Amino acid sequence: MKLTWIGHASFRMEAANGTMVVTDPYDDSVGIVQPPVQADLITMSHEHHDHNCEDMIVGDPHILHGMEEDTVGGVHTWAVGSYHDDVEGSKRGSNMIRIFEIDGLKVVHMGDQGCMPGKEIYDAIADADVMMIPVGGFYTIDAAQAKEIIETAKPRCVVPMHVKTVHCGYPIAPVWPFMELMGKKDAQPVTQLSVKPGDAPRGVVLMQPLTDVL
Repeated sequence: MKLTWIGHASFRMEAANGTMVVTDPYDDSVGIVQPPVQADLITMSHEHHDHNCEDMIVGDPHILHGMEEDTVGGVHTWAVGSYHDDVEGSKRGSNMIRIFEIDGLKVVHMGDQGCMPGKEIYDAIADADVMMIPVGGFYTIDAAQAKEIIETAKPRCVVPMHVKTVHCGYPIAPVWPFMELMGKKDAQPVTQLSVKPGDAPRGVVLMQPLTDVL
């Protein structure tokens, strides 16, 4: 599986057989350029404009909202429900944590996780090969909360997302406080991450967004 961070909470996953999966396409209001998205499968963690922009989708892919489960091109995905805030969704609504089985890997996309998970969620996300997790705070969990989730869920590889980048207009933190908290303040960003079963990199991997600068 090849992983590319498009920007914000949007990632592209390319399976070994060529199946393309894209998460959470966003609109121009984020401030980051969202290139047209062509994929076999599009997933959306929740119905906010910075995570569900169908205007950016090219072609006729399978599009999954909410808790929908599907298998497309050998990639299986399902979701567990959570909240976009720490008051059971009364501020910002629900959030779907999306789990993928791709190339024999377990990949977890935490969406706009806004609270500390309960046991059911921890059981679902535990021991992932790769976890994409928001760390910017304000709308989501912050760096310290993300660290606590990582220490409990024990993913092999962690990719931070939903952070302040040069062109992102949101009042969220940049990635660096999280990287420092995780002992990775000198990490250099990579543009693509290749992962095979049993061969995922250990710890935090800093990725460079495709259309912005950290």
